[in-house]
Amino acid sequence: MTINTRVLVNDFTYHVPATLDEALGFLDQYGEDAGVLAGGTDLIIQMKLGRTSPKFVVDISKLEELKHLEAGEKIRIGAGRRYMDVLPFLQGLGRYNSLAEAIDSIGKLQVLSVATVGGNLGNGSPAADTPPPLITYDARVRVRSAHQERIVPLREFHTGPGATVLAPNEIIIDVEFDAFPDGRASAFRKLTRVASDISKVTCAVALQRDGETCTQCRVALGAVGPTPMRAHTAEAALEGRAIDGALVDECVRLVVEDISPIDDIRCTEMYRREAAGVLFKDAFETAWERATC
Repeated sequence: MTINTRVLVNDFTYHVPATLDEALGFLDQYGEDAGVLAGGTDLIIQMKLGRTSPKFVVDISKLEELKHLEAGEKIRIGAGRRYMDVLPFLQGLGRYNSLAEAIDSIGKLQVLSVATVGGNLGNGSPAADTPPPLITYDARVRVRSAHQERIVPLREFHTGPGATVLAPNEIIIDVEFDAFPDGRASAFRKLTRVASDISKVTCAVALQRDGETCTQCRVALGAVGPTPMRAHTAEAALEGRAIDGALVDECVRLVVEDISPIDDIRCTEMYRREAAGVLFKDAFETAWERATC
């Protein structure tokens, strides 16, 4: 059977809560029968394709409690903020290049105008663009239900393709990370088939530089495993070391060994490994140079 992907093929009840508490009440009542609509760039497509059929759709796009942008000792991005708002906020702060580059890589105005960082995290895609840079920032996700609030390290948030630690009655409130000190910088690189396509491979690097020594490093990659992945072996090899070309080249090899890509419609496992090494080297060298500014 061919599904007409221009229409929603199943009936559902649509709720537009006026407050966060009201939204959480709906989710607590409906549980797994509910779908949360933030920007809709993922949920609506899945509904049109018949891959998900929620009986209730809870639209949280109008909730002001999810639209904060805060900069201080911690950076907080409300889950309901659209990319179009988050991008200039980050660019204005000037230090969080990799997350800004990840958002900017999405490219299309139509998506930037409706999609949210919270939705990108909650969708659970291994190829999502914002998780790798946020993971390198040691970001935390604040989630809430009608009964409790908890904070989850982003590195523990994704559990498999399309799967997260979110319970059916929970909503992402925001994502937060510590402000960068002097000497810390980041970079993001992405490879796609065509502009604005889903990623073949992504790589984000955040590092701390003291002269010619790398005192801290985080490397995270997307679309190279069932969840966004840290390259722990490469990180350990870089931290506390004076940086030169030979060490960076050695870490290219370690990054390639750290990941577990697959063959799929976009590219082969072998291609992903080669591309991951190239993207890491470019992102690391860019972040390293930025850390001198």
